[in-house]
Amino acid sequence: MDFTGQGRFTAYKVDRPLTDQERTDRLDRKRKLNTQVRDELSVIKINSTYMELVDRWYAPKGWSVVFAIMLASPFLYAAPVFTQIAIGHNNLESWLFLAFVLSFCVLFFWIAWYGFRLEAFRQTHYPIRLNRKTRKVHAYRPDGSIIEADWDKLYFCVGESVVPAYGKTFDVRAHVLGKDRKTVVDTFTLAYSYMGKKESVPEIWEYIRRYMEEPDGVEQNWRYSDICMPVDGRREGVWFGIVRTFSMAAAWPISQLIFSPVMSVITVGRWIAMYTSKVPKWPAEIDAQYVIEPNDPYCRDWRDNVKFNFQEGVWPVICFVVGLGVVIWGLSELIPALMSAVSD
Repeated sequence: MDFTGQGRFTAYKVDRPLTDQERTDRLDRKRKLNTQVRDELSVIKINSTYMELVDRWYAPKGWSVVFAIMLASPFLYAAPVFTQIAIGHNNLESWLFLAFVLSFCVLFFWIAWYGFRLEAFRQTHYPIRLNRKTRKVHAYRPDGSIIEADWDKLYFCVGESVVPAYGKTFDVRAHVLGKDRKTVVDTFTLAYSYMGKKESVPEIWEYIRRYMEEPDGVEQNWRYSDICMPVDGRREGVWFGIVRTFSMAAAWPISQLIFSPVMSVITVGRWIAMYTSKVPKWPAEIDAQYVIEPNDPYCRDWRDNVKFNFQEGVWPVICFVVGLGVVIWGLSELIPALMSAVSD
């Protein structure tokens, strides 16, 4: 998956000049784009003062936890098995081979733990706030720190990343520039569409741009975003974790059923990530800048979500149960077979 900017090995490059690609793909906050508008299920809350969004890693949360467990599991099994073999033979060759195996186990355990910690025991999400009145932007970083920037001074462009075995992904990248207006001194992703489709970047950018720039931007976004992510001061619930994971194929219910074993496992990984992490809380001095006016007619959060229909709210749960059942059945057949093969 796309973990650009999240870990030490994929951190944003700063203290560098703008690239030719970033200059070519600059996004002008004053220019309205002739495109459809999408919020990509990224809104946490919206009102006349500010809009709060989820981070780029929220939608696919769970993948890294699952891959980490899958990577570690064979070695968790191999370490005691080969140790028992070495004890049984009790010769130099066996002990040397065990040392070789355990060195690989330690290496892969470390890789798996690193991947696991990308999502688990962190923050449930890394919110981004855009204040329409003060023109300020605040964004949580994965390390728990918060970046503060002036909307009118940020440099926006189409960000480009390369994900191994997948290819290029794209996002709305926000750069804090130095005094020369050429050097990138800080970076964060303002918006991201699932799996980083380039054609989706203008659509979500226009959604954000009009909120901050257009006179009726608040009303337009308020009318459009009828589903807000239920993570305002709370963890995402078990049911919504299923719905959010399966939403990547929401338009194709049969595909949801076909791929339900994979998606159900990712859902469990998402639960692990969510319920081992803490809910982010804005510092009081920052929260004081985001006061909602009394009787704001454009105030909306998860409590105002439209009611989900069968396909949106019930069908994913059915697919999850079916998929998880298939996975459990498969493991119940596979594990005894593997243990029998090793013992033979």
